[in-house]
This record gives sequence, C-alpha cells and structure tokens, in this order.
Amino acid sequence: MKVLIATTDLQGENPDDFMRAVPGELVVDVGPCQDATAIDDWSCACARSFVGVSSGHMTTTAKVVDNVAVDLRSYEAAVKQGLSDWCCPECARDIARASRIIATQWNEGTVIERNRSTIRAREHRPIM
Repeated sequence: MKVLIATTDLQGENPDDFMRAVPGELVVDVGPCQDATAIDDWSCACARSFVGVSSGHMTTTAKVVDNVAVDLRSYEAAVKQGLSDWCCPECARDIARASRIIATQWNEGTVIERNRSTIRAREHRPIM
C-alpha cells in the first residue's frame, strides 16, 4: 500500500524548508489550520507541511513509498493512535484516507510538497 513518509530527500531546495519529523515515519496531510484559512495568512507552517504520525512534528517534504507491511486497517489505526492527542477518531480516519489518496496519485519514490491546498512533486532545482 502506498503511504507518505517523512524524508530529507530534496530538503533545502526551498529556503524556508524544515524537517522536524522523524525521517521515515508515516506522515499525513492535515491541511492548513483554521487560523491560516480564517484570516488568509498563509505564512503559517501548517499551510505547507505534513505532520508526522508518531512524533507530531512537521516537515515540508514527504516521500511516497509502497509499504507491503501496511494494510488499510493498520494504517488507519496508526494514524488514529498518532493523532489521538488532538484529533477525534473520525477526523483521524478521514485524514488517513485523504493522505492515502494523495499517496496513490504519485509513483513510488516521488517526493512531494504542499503549498496551501496544492500538492505537487518536488523537483531538484540545479544551482546556477
């Protein structure tokens, strides 16, 4: 099953990149926070990051991997448990499903980034 993990691959391509999640941990896309959307302030880190399921920390890059050891039920359970401190079980399940859908749209090994509601493949930018 394709899932998203925190990665250091292509980190630093943007000057405001950050990696506070644990490399290799499952990450999910929780979307921008209500504060960012309510006042249209997109400078909030949540507008361009994924959240680590185990650590709860954010990263600006995620990598698509095909993890044969994970099935839908165990994936949703891991996300529910990881987000349980601040997210209701139904919301966690919805976040898990949405993040899995994101992962299925990309080839394995693709590094992705998010900016507001846009998720795209991150490309290496050569230094000129």
